[in-house]
Amino acid sequence: MIKSLRPSRFAAAFAATCLLGLSACGSVSSTSNAFSVNGTGYSQTDFNKLSDILVSAGQFTAVNGKIKAADANVVLQTLIRYEAFLQFMKEHKLTILESDKADVLKNANADAKFPTYPKELQDILINFNVADITLKKMAPPAIGDLEKLYSSSPATAGVLCLSHILVKTEAEAQTVLADLKSGTKFAAEAAKKSIEPGADKSGGSLANGKEPCQALADLQTSFDKDFMIGAVAAKPGVPTGPVKSSFGYHIILSAPFVDVKDSVATVVAENPGTTLLAGYMSTADIKVSSTYGIWIGATATIS
Repeated sequence: MIKSLRPSRFAAAFAATCLLGLSACGSVSSTSNAFSVNGTGYSQTDFNKLSDILVSAGQFTAVNGKIKAADANVVLQTLIRYEAFLQFMKEHKLTILESDKADVLKNANADAKFPTYPKELQDILINFNVADITLKKMAPPAIGDLEKLYSSSPATAGVLCLSHILVKTEAEAQTVLADLKSGTKFAAEAAKKSIEPGADKSGGSLANGKEPCQALADLQTSFDKDFMIGAVAAKPGVPTGPVKSSFGYHIILSAPFVDVKDSVATVVAENPGTTLLAGYMSTADIKVSSTYGIWIGATATIS
């Protein structure tokens, strides 16, 4: 409902939702881009304009006349997701229904405060809701299509099915890799050598209850950045590492599709559009201006 996206809550919504319908994206020279997705750029001029609108609307606080760096990254991350969505939508032949637009506009106009918002903010709030509806209507792909995505790189399916072995030193991690290469089962090695609490029972599995798999978007918000970089890079069935994180050194195993296909299908079916979009973004060619930092595809954030 549009009422849940009033300006006082706009910052949180902006961080979590994609945009549609803005005219700012286009082919511009790389030196004038705030960011680009697969070669399609969003100009710095248009980003500055949108930032000013958001500051004027009370969504963010200006410092020395400019939006704060942390807030700029919130805006950028959402715009990046917007452009990725447009490309994802085209690739998957998704369409935005006029009836959905009409329903969202009707709900918006039922809010007495909505007409007082700047026109640009009105458009964004409308498009947030329309985008969400469009994603929610996406049907799950066939199991064969999921297998192709997952087998090329599990993250592209928007799902990861992980186990890991955590040790204190890189030397210990190398010993673990040697043991696995010699034929030791991953779960047995985890039970014996992982310092993670409960690894002796879990075998290092990062299952979500009874599901061995989890949505990439959920993992991105709850796991260490460096761990996620290693996890997204891991090929199915191949122990990967050592991966250094703030907790120590990890050997990461992404399960082969044949072992987890039912769980992959279950996780994707819960929210196909959002899950597959997260997967699409994990391997998209995304760049941001050095003014703001570096795009980290494994976590869908700017660092």
